[in-house]
Amino acid sequence: MICIRQKTADAFLFSNPPWMIFGLFFVILQPEERREQRMAGRILLAEDDRALSALIQDFFAAAGMEIVPAYDGASALALALEESFDLLILDVMMPQFSGLEVCRAVREHSAVPILFITALGQEGDALAGYRAGADDYIVKPFSFPVLVAKAQAIFRRSRGQSLGIHQLSYGSILMDTALGQVWVDDLPVHLRPKEYQILELLLREQGHTVSRDLLIQRIWGVDFQGDERMVDRHVAALRQKLGSSAQHIRGVYGVGYRLG
Repeated sequence: MICIRQKTADAFLFSNPPWMIFGLFFVILQPEERREQRMAGRILLAEDDRALSALIQDFFAAAGMEIVPAYDGASALALALEESFDLLILDVMMPQFSGLEVCRAVREHSAVPILFITALGQEGDALAGYRAGADDYIVKPFSFPVLVAKAQAIFRRSRGQSLGIHQLSYGSILMDTALGQVWVDDLPVHLRPKEYQILELLLREQGHTVSRDLLIQRIWGVDFQGDERMVDRHVAALRQKLGSSAQHIRGVYGVGYRLG
């Protein structure tokens, strides 16, 4: 449940702009299973308006992301240099150091993506942000869904640029074999070991049919004595966890499965 610190509900409704109230109700109405998803990215949020920061934190948590808050430029800079983040979201106007100053300092040490939140909507302000090293920006008052969409787009670009020998992908499915993790549409999917092994083999052989015999040999071992339908049960469980991306795993009658 979301707690609005030191404010009654009535006071909140009358003292905050409609776009903040919309954000609160959007979070409350998120499906329970989505609120319970594991974190899809780690974000540093530097915003000195604590009420707005609390709403943004709740909203991103509902989208499956971890938010670490900072309320001034000095704290934001210290966190950015000491800890690991997938994205920095910086308010331009903050006490001690501005978002622009934090961005310039971070850029001397890191290429982490940076998104500005600003009340300054002039072209010159946007250009100043990009020149400081920002990847994107959003102007207050903003749409909470658009803010999350911008963050997810940055994650996709960042992962795409770093796709290497330890990563396999097909459509919206991404697997990192070094980390042992799977994402679908930028959200983590938690698989049992054999489900993970099946998906890895299908990703490596995408476009080709993988027989049940090969799946058994590679995953259960050559000494497996059980029912080959065990493969079908594990594939069914895997498909259920992949959601809409399950359509890419196709059964080949009498043979096995293929991805794509």
